[in-house]
Amino acid sequence: MAMTKEKLDAPQSVVSFSEKNYRPSAVEQDLYKWWEDNGFFTPDERNPNTPFVMMLPLPNVTGDLHLGHALGFGGYEDLMARWHRMLGEPTLYMPGTDHAGIIAQKVVEDELAKNEIGRNDLGREKFVAEMWKWMDHYRPRIEKQLRLLGCSLDWSRRNFTMEPPKQRAVRTHFIRLFKRGHLYRADRIVHWCVRCQTTYSDLELEHVQRTDPLYFVRYPWADPKPGDPPLVIATTRPETIVADVAVAVHPDDDRWKPFIGREVLVPMIERRVKVIGDEAVDPKFGTGALKITPGHDATDFEIGQRHGLPVITVIDTRGFMTPAAGPLAGPDRDTGRRMAVEMLKDRGLLVKDEPLTHAVGVHDRCKTIDEPLVMKQWWVKMPRLAAPAIAAVREGRVTIHPRYQEKVFFNWMENIRDWPVSRQIWWGHSIPVWYCRDCDEIVVPEEDGPDPTRCTRCRSDDIKQDPDVLDTWFSSALWPFSTLGWPDQTPDLRRYYPGSVLETGYDILFFWVARMIMMGIEEMGDIPFHTVYLHGLVLVDGEKMSKSTGNVISPMGFIEQYGADALRFALVNGVAAGADQTLSETKLQNAKEFANKLWNIGRFVQHHIDEHAEALRDWRSDRTPAPKAGAGSADPSLGHAERWILSRTEATVAELTRLIEHYLFGEYVSALQQFVWGEFADVYLELAKAGLRDEKRALSTVRTLAYVLDRILRLAHPIVPFISDTVALQLWQRLPNTDRSPSLVIAKWPKPGTRSVALEERMDIALELVRAIRNLRQEAGTKPGERVKTTLGGDTTAIHDLADLISHLAQTEVTFGSGSGQATVVRTIDVRVAVERDPAEHHARLERELAEAKETLRRSRDLLARPGFAEKAPANVVSNEKAKLAEREERVRLLEEELRRAT
Repeated sequence: MAMTKEKLDAPQSVVSFSEKNYRPSAVEQDLYKWWEDNGFFTPDERNPNTPFVMMLPLPNVTGDLHLGHALGFGGYEDLMARWHRMLGEPTLYMPGTDHAGIIAQKVVEDELAKNEIGRNDLGREKFVAEMWKWMDHYRPRIEKQLRLLGCSLDWSRRNFTMEPPKQRAVRTHFIRLFKRGHLYRADRIVHWCVRCQTTYSDLELEHVQRTDPLYFVRYPWADPKPGDPPLVIATTRPETIVADVAVAVHPDDDRWKPFIGREVLVPMIERRVKVIGDEAVDPKFGTGALKITPGHDATDFEIGQRHGLPVITVIDTRGFMTPAAGPLAGPDRDTGRRMAVEMLKDRGLLVKDEPLTHAVGVHDRCKTIDEPLVMKQWWVKMPRLAAPAIAAVREGRVTIHPRYQEKVFFNWMENIRDWPVSRQIWWGHSIPVWYCRDCDEIVVPEEDGPDPTRCTRCRSDDIKQDPDVLDTWFSSALWPFSTLGWPDQTPDLRRYYPGSVLETGYDILFFWVARMIMMGIEEMGDIPFHTVYLHGLVLVDGEKMSKSTGNVISPMGFIEQYGADALRFALVNGVAAGADQTLSETKLQNAKEFANKLWNIGRFVQHHIDEHAEALRDWRSDRTPAPKAGAGSADPSLGHAERWILSRTEATVAELTRLIEHYLFGEYVSALQQFVWGEFADVYLELAKAGLRDEKRALSTVRTLAYVLDRILRLAHPIVPFISDTVALQLWQRLPNTDRSPSLVIAKWPKPGTRSVALEERMDIALELVRAIRNLRQEAGTKPGERVKTTLGGDTTAIHDLADLISHLAQTEVTFGSGSGQATVVRTIDVRVAVERDPAEHHARLERELAEAKETLRRSRDLLARPGFAEKAPANVVSNEKAKLAEREERVRLLEEELRRAT
C-alpha cells in the first residue's frame, strides 16, 4: 500500500475519544484526513495481486450530491472497495466528475437569468468562462462531500471530463469512429427541447401521463365520389395538420383498402395528399386512418422515408409556428393549436373531441414537452457496435446484478436505434469537424493533428467548425479507459484495464453502462469490467428524486445528525439488489444505535483489557484463544460460552464473506447486525460477565472478547468505516494486531476458522429455552431480576451441561425432571416455570402454540411427501428434514398432553 515515507500517527481526536456515547463529528473528518494523508487509498504498484478496479459513476457538476449518490458511492461502491483492499488486492477506486452538458448549462443560465442576463448577451467565450467558474466552485464541494461519506477514492488520480487530456480522448474517439464508418451526418428526426434549445436522445425522453383532447377531424376527398365514406382522422396535435403530406391506413384494413391511392384535402390549407398503405398504422386507434406529418413525428418520419414523402416543418426551434404553417403562422405552438381548433370548427371539419389520457414525451432535464424536428445532425451507427456488447453479456464475460436486468439489457440493445450525438449548446466537447463554405466538403483532422485551416478538397480557406458540442454520454462512455491515460498506452492503462466492477443505478443502464461496454470493446478490444451491479432508487414520497421537481435530498444533513456510518448502514441494510427504497427515520435511528452499540462494546472490552494489561502484554488482538482445535478446544479455561461465541464468529466470517462475494450487500449488513447485536452483545457479553468474575476463566474470557471484537471490526469496516477504525485503533493501542496494520483500511479481511457445529446446535436449543422462559415470566408479570424456578423435562440430553448458561440468561433456577407451573414445549423439551397465571390465558396460549406447531408439522410432512424430493435432494438434506419431522411430531404430542392437563 502506497503510504508516506514515515507513517503518520493516528489522530489524537480518534485514539483518545472516550465519551460515553459515540459522537461521529468528533472523529470522522480527522480520521478520513489521516487515511488520505497516509496514502491508504492509493494502490501499491508493487503488489503482484490482480487489481480491483472500479470507477466512480462520475457525478454531474451541477450542485451537491443527493441520497442516491450516497447509496451508490458511500454504500455499495465503498463497501466493495474497502473489502477488496482488505483482501490484499491493489484497489483503484477512481474519482471523477462530469461536466453535465445540458443540465449544467441550464443551471448556469438560470443563475444568470436572475440578473436578467442571457447567454447570448455574454457571447460564447464569456459564457463558457462562466461555466468554468461554476465547475471550479462545485467540483471541490462534491469532492468534499465524497470525503464526508467516507469514500476511499484514490485522490491522486482526480478526473474531470472537460480537462485537456479528456478533451483529447474525446476528439480521438470521434475521429476514429468517423474513419471506421460508425459516424454519419444526416437529416433525420430528432427530439428537440424548445427550452434548452438543443436536441437530445431517445433515452433522455421521459413520458408523463396527462389528459388532452383527442380531436376527430374530417379530411374532404379531393375528388369525391358517390358512396365515399367520411375520412376522419384522430389527433391530439391539430396545429400540425398543416404539415400533413399523406394519410396512411393499414394495407389489410378492409375499411380503407379500396381507398389506397385516392387523394384527400388537408384541412385549413387544402393541399392534395394521397392515402397510402403502411403496416406501421394501428387500425385499432381512432378511425384507423393516420395523418402523416414527417416533420413533427418520429413514426411519421419513418413512414415518409419508406414512401418518399416530403418533409414540411411548421414549428421552429423556438416552438413558434413557421411561415410554412400558412394560416397558423406566427404564434407559439400552443396558440397555434387553439387557432387550428377554431378554424376547423368554423369550416365544419371538427367532428368531435373527447378526453384522452396518454403518455406525452418531455425532456427529462427540464420537463418541457418534446418537439420532434427534422435536423441535420451527427449520428452514431449503433447496431454494429451493439453486437459485441450483446455477445459479452450473453456469453457471461459481463455479468449484470440483479440478473433480471440482463433481460432488460438485451431487449434494448437488440432493438437499438442510431444515437444522435450533436448538441446545440455551448458547454461541452466541440465536434472536431469543419465544413467548407465553397464546396460543402466535411473536413476531419488527424487524431493529434492541428485544427484544419484549408479545405482538403478545394483548398479554400473559408471553412468553419461545427458549432455544436457532443452529447455528455459520448465522453463518459470512455470513462473506464480515458481516466487511465488513453489514447496513450500508459502504465495505468496496461495495469488497470479492463476493470472489475461497475456499480450504478439501474436507471442509467443504457445511458452509460451499455455505452461503456460498447466503446470499451471498440477502442480497447476488451470489455471494461466483468461485473455490473445496479442499485435501486432512493425515492421521496414514492417518486424519483429530480432537481427539476425540487425533491432532491442532500445526504449532508443526515451525516451531521447521524454520522456517515449510520447513513451508509441505513441505506444498505436489508435492501435487496436493485430494489427501490425510501429512507426512514426509523432506519437511520437503528443505524445510529448500531454504531453506538459497537462503541459501547468496544469500551466494555477495552476496560477489561486494561484490567488485565500485564497478563496480556504479549498477546495479540487477532490471536484466537483456542489455537489448536478452534471452537472445539478442550482448554478448561474456555467455557461453553467462549467456545460457542468463537464458533459463531467463524460461522459469521464465512457467511458475511459469502454474502459480499455474491453481491448480497443488504443481507450482509443485516447479518452483521444480527451477529453483533443478537449474539455477541445480547448473549455473550452477558455470559462473559460471569466468566470475568471467575479467576480461572477471566483471562481467557478477555482474550475471547478481544478476538471476537477484532473480527467484528474487520467484518464491519466496509459498511461503517469510521466507527470500526476508531474502535480498532483504540483496541490496537492496547493489543496490537499480528501484522501491525496501522488501520483497518489496509488490515486483512478475516478467514473463517474452525467451528463446533454441534455446540452451536446445542446452544440454539438453550437460547430457545431462554426465550421461552422469558416469555412465560413476562406473561406472568414477574418483576425483572426476580429469580424463579424452572424445571426442564423430556429429552434434555443436549442441554444438560448448559444449565448454568440458561439460568444466567433467563434469571431462573434450572432443575431437571418433572415439575409444576406454567408450561410450554421447546422442541422436545417440557418447560415449566413456577409462576402463577390465569388458567384461561394459559389454556389460550397453549392452544395457539399447538396450532402453530401443527402447521409447522404439516409443512414438514408436505415437503417429505413431495414427489421426487427424497430421491433428488442431497442425502444430508433429506436426513435433516426427517429429523425435524420427528422433533416436530414429538412437540405436537407434548403440547397436546399439556393442553389436556390444563383443561
